[in-house]
Amino acid sequence: MALTGKLVSQISIKSDGDLFHEIFRERPHHISGMSPDKIQNCELHDGQWGTVGSVIFWNYFHG
Repeated sequence: MALTGKLVSQISIKSDGDLFHEIFRERPHHISGMSPDKIQNCELHDGQWGTVGSVIFWNYFHG
């Protein structure tokens, strides 16, 4: 059984938006180290990090 849909959330960060965007686009695998209680890991399934159309699998906790 799979859930489909759109998850929308809002949080405050202590960083510039440019830095957050760079990490999220170029190095998303570092995000699990920044918030291990929320995001366990992410894996690249297809494409390359930071390119349009790449497929990334996110393993996260929502609760």
